[in-house]
Amino acid sequence: MYLWKVDELVNDFRSGCVTQLEEFKYILLFTVAMALGADPMLYDSTSYNKYDFINTILFTCISAIGLFYCYKKNKEGDDKEFVVRVMCIGIPVLVRLVIIFIPVLILLSFAEEMVFETPMEVESDVYETTLMEVIAVNVFVTAYYYYLAIKLYCVSKNNA
Repeated sequence: MYLWKVDELVNDFRSGCVTQLEEFKYILLFTVAMALGADPMLYDSTSYNKYDFINTILFTCISAIGLFYCYKKNKEGDDKEFVVRVMCIGIPVLVRLVIIFIPVLILLSFAEEMVFETPMEVESDVYETTLMEVIAVNVFVTAYYYYLAIKLYCVSKNNA
């Protein structure tokens, strides 16, 4: 795996030496870097709380494990085009899950406000991540990778 030598990686791609496992390593590193880069502490430390930290750790772990699960499912089939499949199939999977999760998130938001909000929290101008949000986000991410893995397996099994 090259992290600095771009020309050598380009040459490996030209000569067909980059394996599915190598591609998986790159997309895994990219996914983990993006998950960690989304940590609110990096851009808004004024409202960072323990739930933000928990969310970052869970989101990163679930993303890494989910991507590994997708890789294994693709490998069980034809073990080809992993990155292309993840990127292409991942978009409609994401769209479908967002549409499904919107009503759920709206209901959870109302339930959370009715059950957990106190008058002091309502008056506060500082937004803070809540446990319910951490759970919702990570259930969504888990569902995304699970559904994506199912679809990757379908494609790779049919091409094997």
